Amino acid sequence: MQENTILELAIKDNEELIYPFVWINGKEKEITIKVNLIGANSSVLLYGIFLGGGNKQIVFNTDVVHSGKNTKSSIHIRAVFFDESSFSNDGMIRILKGAKNADGFFASKVLLFGSAKGRSVPSLEIDENEVKAGHGSTIGRPDPRQLFYMRSRGLSEKEAESIIVEGFFDPVVRLLPAKLRRDTNMQIAKFLRNKTFFTNERFADYEGL
Repeated sequence: MQENTILELAIKDNEELIYPFVWINGKEKEITIKVNLIGANSSVLLYGIFLGGGNKQIVFNTDVVHSGKNTKSSIHIRAVFFDESSFSNDGMIRILKGAKNADGFFASKVLLFGSAKGRSVPSLEIDENEVKAGHGSTIGRPDPRQLFYMRSRGLSEKEAESIIVEGFFDPVVRLLPAKLRRDTNMQIAKFLRNKTFFTNERFADYEGL
């Protein structure tokens, strides 16, 4: 895949597409996935998993268009970034006039460490009345109290943060096909083994608890 990539997918009558996308410190810098649900009763399920560190930057955008009747889309994104890396995402769902009973959903969760930056903006454009549509996006950092609790139970800082990251990804990773799930878990574990965590200052305020 090139540094800047656009993937365009058209889903026909009664077709179902399950599209997992895994990016772990990849070479791509900008990726756009465009899906057009042109057929009646067509559906798409897209899982995105992103993990980066150093000064890596990735822009990942999705644009889903509901054209046919009784169409369904479900987008789930999880992203963890460290150091000076960054993640940017725009998630658009468009429901066109005539796409009755369309059902579109977009969700993203981003977890940041160090000086990493994250952005995720879901959007809806709806031109039909008889539809369902929803979205949610959260960006945050690890809870220092949770980290302190885990450290107080004998885990190293690196072990504690690795457990948090793996748990954060798990709800989406478990939905991947078996082989890709195994490979993704191995890649995440390898990344975390080689990662150096610098967060000691986070625990200073909790030493007296």
